[in-house]
Amino acid sequence: MCKDLCGCNKVAVWSYVPGYSNGGNPNYCDDCVPRGCDCNHRYVDVNAYHPSLNNPDLPEGKEGEDWKWLDDEKTHWCYIDEKGREYPCVEYWYEKDGWECE
Repeated sequence: MCKDLCGCNKVAVWSYVPGYSNGGNPNYCDDCVPRGCDCNHRYVDVNAYHPSLNNPDLPEGKEGEDWKWLDDEKTHWCYIDEKGREYPCVEYWYEKDGWECE
């Protein structure tokens, strides 16, 4: 079975759905995919934040394992993967076994 490859020759598990023009490779392995897009950032009303409050703007899970603050003022955060990395832009689709060649 043929699998699409990332530019580094690892199996591509992420694919940039809009694609690229001029023959660019829209496929990435988990190590090479661009991460940290602001489409995954969530914002909190700084006046509403307090650790003892049940603020609906705050994430579920454990800070530092499931999500992280993106600034010292604690005004925005994002979810992170099991390696502590931000997720790619929502325009990247994931296939755990890799994308099959067309």
